[in-house]
Amino acid sequence: MTHENNEDAPRIAVIGGQVATLKKARQAGFDIVWVYGPHELDTAGLELVAEAHLTDYRDPRAVADLLAAVHRHRPLARVISMIEDGLESAAAATTALGLPGTGLDTVRVLQDKLAFRELLAERGIEGVASRLGHDEADIRAFVAEFGPAVIKPRYGSGSLGVRLVPGPEAVAEVAAWAAEFGLHTFVMEQYLRGPEFSVEAFSFAGEHVVVAYTAKEKLDSFVEVGHIQPAGLDADATAAIASLVGRMLDAVGVTDGPSHSEVILTADGPRLVESHNRRGGDRIADLATEVYGTDIDALAFLWYAGRTAPITPGPARGGGAIRFLTAEPGVVESVTGADDVRADPRVVALQLSVAPGDTVDPIAWSYDRSGLLMVRGESADDARELAHELAARITVRTRPEAAPGAPRSITAVAPRPERLLGSTPTGTGT
Repeated sequence: MTHENNEDAPRIAVIGGQVATLKKARQAGFDIVWVYGPHELDTAGLELVAEAHLTDYRDPRAVADLLAAVHRHRPLARVISMIEDGLESAAAATTALGLPGTGLDTVRVLQDKLAFRELLAERGIEGVASRLGHDEADIRAFVAEFGPAVIKPRYGSGSLGVRLVPGPEAVAEVAAWAAEFGLHTFVMEQYLRGPEFSVEAFSFAGEHVVVAYTAKEKLDSFVEVGHIQPAGLDADATAAIASLVGRMLDAVGVTDGPSHSEVILTADGPRLVESHNRRGGDRIADLATEVYGTDIDALAFLWYAGRTAPITPGPARGGGAIRFLTAEPGVVESVTGADDVRADPRVVALQLSVAPGDTVDPIAWSYDRSGLLMVRGESADDARELAHELAARITVRTRPEAAPGAPRSITAVAPRPERLLGSTPTGTGT
């Protein structure tokens, strides 16, 4: 049951998201209109919202039409989403209703990896070569001109469908993999060498403030298996990355709220990988709360409600790390060690995503990981070592499948495969 309307409270529509997010919106003084999928609904959220509308919240046009009717009945102050799958719908409604916030043009550029590269080059922000490709000949020509390359879906997240092409000798194999996977349209980019960092920023009416830098640990498949804060960057690197991210946010049109950007620190300076107008996933935002004391979601709602001035994050309070659990492909027979690890007072969170009887697939993207462990430490190095040590105590034992199926394709893996195959995002406008 939803709670009663407060006629004096500003109204905010929240697309998707978790119950914890709704609590922070309520604490900021909002009446909440919650738009969610009927098969994913956490009914505990109904006690926190004034209205709940169950629909396909990933359909921008449907959400914009729905919220137009809601807005006519009692005006909304803003439409937001904190999750990737809700960003385009929130932007479509924001644009259609003429509300403050990030509009559809901005979200489309951020979600279209080719358009993002082209805009950065056009604005003179950086010049990482990128082109659209479809087959082996395209990859071969790109590698011949620019050297090692990465191919990736034009629209996508979680490192799904991302492959390195280290040189001409690998082109045929990667092209064959792309065809089998169903990736018939892809972006080809120059391969950026160097450590990767993510940047959690918050924009206050066009003033961009970095909340946290996060160091990454990745597999060869580019799937992330570790996050560490503080990131251990020196002052020069910090200043260069902050400047680059700020210029990029200005270029794409992000003026308010959280953003999550990924950067490679190359020998020639920082280069952007991609950016999103939301806080980071994989509980990076929770890591920022632990280490820097900044709750990004709570800050967002307070800012949207006009109840906070721009902030300057303080120094790190020790260190924090996240380590993702991985397992050999097969059927899970047992998971051991989790209870002992969870009892360690330095553990902030432990989430298991597999149980006996589940199937573990080869790690092709973020959703193939077997769990998440978050710890706090006296320093970043201390937290990182602790995360590795405790994660090693958890064993996910699997047995090989008797008859492995055919290799997975995009349509079998991704929740919205059409987004990864190169289609144009839907929504209001052209």
